[in-house]
Amino acid sequence: EKMALVSTRCTSEMAQASTIGFRLERSLSRAPARVGSRDTSSARLRAPARRPVPRSLGGEKRGNAVRISASAGASESSPFRMIVLRHSDSCTQDADLRDHDRPLTSWGRTAAAKLCSELVAKGWAEPDLVLCSASTRSRETLGEMVRTHAPLGKAETHFMGSLYAFAAMDGLTADHLRETVAGLVERDGLGHVRTVMVIGHNKGWEEAATDFAGQTVKLRVANAALLEFAGEGAGTWAEAFDQNAWRLTGVAKHGLREPEKECETEFGGDGDGPMPMPA
Repeated sequence: EKMALVSTRCTSEMAQASTIGFRLERSLSRAPARVGSRDTSSARLRAPARRPVPRSLGGEKRGNAVRISASAGASESSPFRMIVLRHSDSCTQDADLRDHDRPLTSWGRTAAAKLCSELVAKGWAEPDLVLCSASTRSRETLGEMVRTHAPLGKAETHFMGSLYAFAAMDGLTADHLRETVAGLVERDGLGHVRTVMVIGHNKGWEEAATDFAGQTVKLRVANAALLEFAGEGAGTWAEAFDQNAWRLTGVAKHGLREPEKECETEFGGDGDGPMPMPA
């Protein structure tokens, strides 16, 4: 009888252990997978080596883009505006570091903050939507600007690898920005968006700003072309881009003395070499 009782207890304990194990396996299988940060072109993004954009911005991952809550209060009567902003200065002595991963210099961080202060003074520092190249120097430029002017962090923000890639291609950046901005606003129902900031690289950023403005625009590091729609009857970004009637209101600058040597590209900044990198 004692043996039968022990056997019964062992069988009961084994059944309970099996049930617990089954429940644990089910709970693990239902746990949500960690979603990696990727841009809308499905390019894998790497976290910046230094001074990443602060996570305190309240970002949430949705789909395959990093999204930060949209700012409110944009008026449909406001004109469409674009801020075509080139990243701040980035140089490195590390020959093994990829161009994409170059961090800002100390001067570059200061210049980004000074540029942001200039945008605040001009009333251009609170866009509704920010599209930022996924490169480290672009992310860090935005991070320094947000640290300088916290309301900038309220804009819906996407980090996009395509902005890095297209900037190195002849004459394609303006069309890519048109398609990306108009497509994103329509896809995500962002009808409130009236001001868009795009952060990226030369040579594409100068080409795009020149295309939009209808006049030559030069953008050194930590410079931003300020463009306002000057056409008529455009109710959407797609309609505004179709008219391509943009007025250059000015180029915002950091106001600092330029560094002795600006790091443009790994091939010297003049486009020479087998594979020019965005500057």
